[in-house]
Amino acid sequence: MFKKFILAIMALAFIAPLYAQEKKEKGKDEKAAEAKKPAADKKVTVWQEIVLEDFETTPYSNKNITYNVTSDQEAKLTVRDQLPATANSKKYLGLKFKTKGGDIFVIKPAKELIIDKYCKSISFWVYGRKTNGELTFMLQDTKKDNHVIMLAQTINFSGWKQITVPLRNNIAQDDDFLNQRKTMKIINIQYKSATSGRKPSQWEYLYLDDITATVRERYDDKQSDEW
Repeated sequence: MFKKFILAIMALAFIAPLYAQEKKEKGKDEKAAEAKKPAADKKVTVWQEIVLEDFETTPYSNKNITYNVTSDQEAKLTVRDQLPATANSKKYLGLKFKTKGGDIFVIKPAKELIIDKYCKSISFWVYGRKTNGELTFMLQDTKKDNHVIMLAQTINFSGWKQITVPLRNNIAQDDDFLNQRKTMKIINIQYKSATSGRKPSQWEYLYLDDITATVRERYDDKQSDEW
């Protein structure tokens, strides 16, 4: 009996290193196979927030706003630095306008607000004073089609609020040809004052801070067509 026990111990001592080596080699093979998988198979998506306009260095003036001028209508546009939206912000855009209601004021960006990646959503910081006006922006997609996107159907809040809108599937973001990059851009920002028929015209105020986009890299097609 003792002899059989000794033989069993010797056999185990011989087999154990072989099993450990086999397990180690299997682990190496699995890691190598994982490393060879295409990036698309790993399904890794990294979203990041980029700043399109922070109003810190871009000059804005009354030249960047248009509206239908009447005898009792007026609008002014300027960059302000008192009480911005966030702790990291120092400046923001101020819009001051005189209206009886129902007027449309169009802000044209002082620089091109370009999005060169795949975009999930766009965000604006908006300061409201319960004016009940409508705030939209116009986005041009990669096929040069323009889309009016609603930010706030009615500004019925007071103070700063970040408004985020997801981009719908009907907004083209794909490139026409493989690896031929195309971009989107924000064409303008529009504010339509609430219709009230009030007389006389009254001054209203609207403030905008950081405009950002949540984006990721577009998926590349690695297949070569040179053959």
